[in-house]
Amino acid sequence: MTASPPHQPDASPLLAVEALSIAFPGQGGRRAVESVSFSMGAERVGIVGESGSGKSLTARAIMGLLPASARLEAETLAVAGRSLLAFSPRDWTHFRGREVGLVLQDPRVALDPVMAVGAQIEESLRLHTKLGRAERRDKVLAALESVGLPDPVRIARAYPHELSGGMGQRAMIASVLVTEPRLLIADEPTSALDHHLRDQVLELLIGLTEARGMGLILISHDLEQVSRVCDRAIVMFRGRIVDRGRAADLPLSTHPYTSTLWRCRPSATTRGTRLPTLDRASLDAAHLDAASLETASLETSP
Repeated sequence: MTASPPHQPDASPLLAVEALSIAFPGQGGRRAVESVSFSMGAERVGIVGESGSGKSLTARAIMGLLPASARLEAETLAVAGRSLLAFSPRDWTHFRGREVGLVLQDPRVALDPVMAVGAQIEESLRLHTKLGRAERRDKVLAALESVGLPDPVRIARAYPHELSGGMGQRAMIASVLVTEPRLLIADEPTSALDHHLRDQVLELLIGLTEARGMGLILISHDLEQVSRVCDRAIVMFRGRIVDRGRAADLPLSTHPYTSTLWRCRPSATTRGTRLPTLDRASLDAAHLDAASLETASLETSP
């Protein structure tokens, strides 16, 4: 199978990221994210890698949610042609939710525990739209119904602690999608859920974003999940993109980091056997030099 080419910016992308780097004080000059470049349209892009690989930091840079101590550098960081690099706090307030939405892994963290669910969703509409009170309430109920929650009126009056984990995650998705953003970033959106709920919530996210013509960035440790539901995949290691290409090609990648991540997944067939581990010294020496990063792609076996 022909390998996918290195990153080439789309003509008019929904999201454009070029040479994004993020550093923090006290790291001895080492960057937590290093020269990350990718672009996307109204499609599903998965970003995978180990904890600490820079996946979530990249997402938070797009949302303007980096810690105050972070130092961000980029040639381009833009959504729908609008540069985010010179945004003021006021610009970010109006941008978040309206243009880009963020779904986190735990609704208990994302939802305000002292506000009713409906009031939280309505707050987004009050900030980003000019709808009247009655219209906002109708929109809140429609949003709760769209994510499959029974009895939207009751759910709107409930507080987050009164909802199960799956219901809380659906309520959070409703609160993010109610303003109809162009791009949705889902950061491990199912990892805090029971296994039988994960597919339900993921299918809900896929269906809603597809029906609305939105772009979706799915950040995940689960390579199998990304290969199944995403169009393209980006693989990060130690703050860099080391592999990229069609998500369906993840199990066929010949890149040592990607292939080891795929093979070390536990399953019924691997029970009682030793799983492969990463040879980090070899990766550092042979696969994280500047030349390999410039040509990284999901190289696949015939």
